[in-house]
Amino acid sequence: MQEFTILNSFFGILTSLFVFIGIFPYLIGIRKKKIHPHVLSWIGWGMVATLGTWAMASEGFTWGVVVVGVNAVACFVFVVYSIIKKVGIWKASVYDFWIFILGFIGLVLWQASSNPDLAIVFAILADFSFGLLTLIKIYKNPYSETILPWIFSILAGASSLLAISYISFTEIAYPVYIAIYDVCLFAILLVMRKIKK
Repeated sequence: MQEFTILNSFFGILTSLFVFIGIFPYLIGIRKKKIHPHVLSWIGWGMVATLGTWAMASEGFTWGVVVVGVNAVACFVFVVYSIIKKVGIWKASVYDFWIFILGFIGLVLWQASSNPDLAIVFAILADFSFGLLTLIKIYKNPYSETILPWIFSILAGASSLLAISYISFTEIAYPVYIAIYDVCLFAILLVMRKIKK
């Protein structure tokens, strides 16, 4: 049975704060036209986060619901604002729309699966497919993102792992994946900036 300790709650709140604070430098980067978000990535991530919020909320309140809910709102705000500021990127390679479709299929399989472990695998597949679009974009143009928002994302990912109240595949798989993805994205961003300096 899932039991929350004061420590779990603390890291849950901390994760939410990192996610919330990280929104602002990203919005500022869009406003200053220093960030060019891949629109399809953020639409996909927004769909994943929205479905995740509904699924988690149906099981009862956890700090994960708060974190994922904030993420969902942020994703769609980035999409709308990047379109308004005319800095959103819809395509970074010839494969972008096919990758997006693969992510959408992952979403459908996630929702159709009655096996919780398999559902998490499909959710990760969907999220990674959407995230691959941003990785490709950063590889081609590392200056299309700024560093600070991703630092907050890494901090949020690390603290979310500490907010987990019990260990099971369904509980830890997605947070572990997110933490690994954010670290990899950050590493690619730094390495490609050095190469293309």
